[in-house]
Amino acid sequence: MAIGTTGRRWRAACAALLIVGVQGLAWDSAGRLFATEFGQNELDEVNRIEPGRNYGWPRVEGTGDTDGGRYTNPLVTWTVREASPSGMAIAADVAYVAALRGERLWTIPLDGGTAGEPSARLEDRYGRLRTAQVAPDGALWLTTSNTDGRGDVRDGDDRILRFPAR
Repeated sequence: MAIGTTGRRWRAACAALLIVGVQGLAWDSAGRLFATEFGQNELDEVNRIEPGRNYGWPRVEGTGDTDGGRYTNPLVTWTVREASPSGMAIAADVAYVAALRGERLWTIPLDGGTAGEPSARLEDRYGRLRTAQVAPDGALWLTTSNTDGRGDVRDGDDRILRFPAR
């Protein structure tokens, strides 16, 4: 996008509006883009990013009134305590979200552009999880983030973990 582009040309060049605190981006097998996002105060989110959509920050947090379709609701929300989502990876139609404050790995089944019920894995086992990345063999690589002054340091921190995504 060129500096100074305004109006309709700006909107056409823009991937999405009013998203903030994005920590992880991942594409599914159909090329759809998903993002993990820190919320404003209470709720963290997973959004499907679509061209020209408005995700409402800072006016909208979580699901609710879309102001007649002006705003786009997230696919998944959690309290900040449960998530503070960071890295995200998608393998075999499942989104994997590393949670910092939540100290767990969230798995979210994907069906097209929609999300099923999230399930917590590795809860309170390794501390703060920062990164989720699909490994060449289809498993996941996860990283911990406990030595950054915000986590409880454990023996062997910080580390790279292998999680069987299949």
